[in-house]
Amino acid sequence: MQMSLELGKCVSNCGEIFRQRRMFRSLASVEDILRCPVCGVSMRVSNAELKCVTGHSFDIARQGYVNLLTNKTFIKNADTAAMINARQQMHARPFFQDLARQISDICVEVSQSSPAATVVEPGGGSGFYANALIRRVDAARAVSFDISVHAAKVCAQQSERVAAVVADVWQKWPVADDSADVVLSVFSPRNFIETERVFKTGAVLILVTPEEEHFVEIRTKFNALGIQSHKNEKIAASLENFTKIRQSVLESTELLNGSAQCDS
Repeated sequence: MQMSLELGKCVSNCGEIFRQRRMFRSLASVEDILRCPVCGVSMRVSNAELKCVTGHSFDIARQGYVNLLTNKTFIKNADTAAMINARQQMHARPFFQDLARQISDICVEVSQSSPAATVVEPGGGSGFYANALIRRVDAARAVSFDISVHAAKVCAQQSERVAAVVADVWQKWPVADDSADVVLSVFSPRNFIETERVFKTGAVLILVTPEEEHFVEIRTKFNALGIQSHKNEKIAASLENFTKIRQSVLESTELLNGSAQCDS
């Protein structure tokens, strides 16, 4: 009986070590493009830390993400666990599944010329879109970062090829110059200065923004904030250094029950 209990303990511990190593693998897969948020030099995964060559180190959380915020005080606008859960419920609905498929289709095209594509997803939340396209392109890898720790926890547990990082879209991204084949910005804040910095020659920006009628019924019912008038025209004016390849509008109508209305 004593031997049986000891064996059970050993299996449990080994399983935990294996789980942790698997979680670290996603960060190790992109360590060549990660940069220290303090001094900007290269970083490497070492045991349960991400370390730069000058000595700055950042603990890798048990869930597999790393927090690279240099100021870790409470961020008022960071998504909460409840908000992340609600968004996951919405992502399971047909409209967002279709959107993820269309985004993935573009990445499949990009992979024809860059099979081992590197995807950078600023403001990626739970990494839903990065994970959707990674599943379609076998050799691709991604780093998805968000200011929400709760989002990073969810993102880190989805794929070994999508690294989850806590970072601020409006600060310098913890990513090397000329490192991204694809920058993926879906309903997220847009830092085009940093986008240009990380762009490889011939890279692609996939930009998804809401039209003025997006969720208009829900916003009207709950008296929620509206979408800024002529928002997309203003965004277009900020893209003067980019060449538009294509543009499309995805539109559908779905009947949402009470809980889905709250999730939206």
